[in-house]
Amino acid sequence: MADDIKKDENIDEEVEDIKDIEDEIAEEVDEEVVDAEIVDDEKDSSANNEYIEKYQRLMADFANYKQREEKAKADFKKFASSSLVEKLLPVLDNFDRALKDKDPEDPFVKGVIMTRDELLKTLKNEGLEEIASDGEKFDHNLHHAVMTEANDTVEEDYIIETFQKGYTLNGRVLRPAMVKVSK
Repeated sequence: MADDIKKDENIDEEVEDIKDIEDEIAEEVDEEVVDAEIVDDEKDSSANNEYIEKYQRLMADFANYKQREEKAKADFKKFASSSLVEKLLPVLDNFDRALKDKDPEDPFVKGVIMTRDELLKTLKNEGLEEIASDGEKFDHNLHHAVMTEANDTVEEDYIIETFQKGYTLNGRVLRPAMVKVSK
């Protein structure tokens, strides 16, 4: 977490440095434009145009750089928690296995269910979403086929069974669902 804060501070420092560089570029270009005014009338027009073109290119390049850095910073903030969330997925799987075929009226089981639900709620607040699988059409971007089975009741390339749930974090696949697919 401390590394994430340091990275965030470094990005903030880079943005400040970018603003300073932008001011310096603007000052240099302004000085060059003043120097260009001294040039003869005939050369004045072409020299000014050249300086203006250079200035416009520099400003466009800088604006593009600034946008890339802001996007990188936003992506960093959006996916900074992905490592921790990924490490918590086996814990969530263990809760699901522990609760499978248990009596939901047992007070101990109710406590485990509440703990699992609270963990899942917290992870969902970070952007975690479960990938739909059972009965869905197989999508190699979201699912990992570990088995295929000939099945007359299920259409070809549809998921028959899910062995391990898959998850996305803020729209990016964190772990594909491990599934059995009909052929």
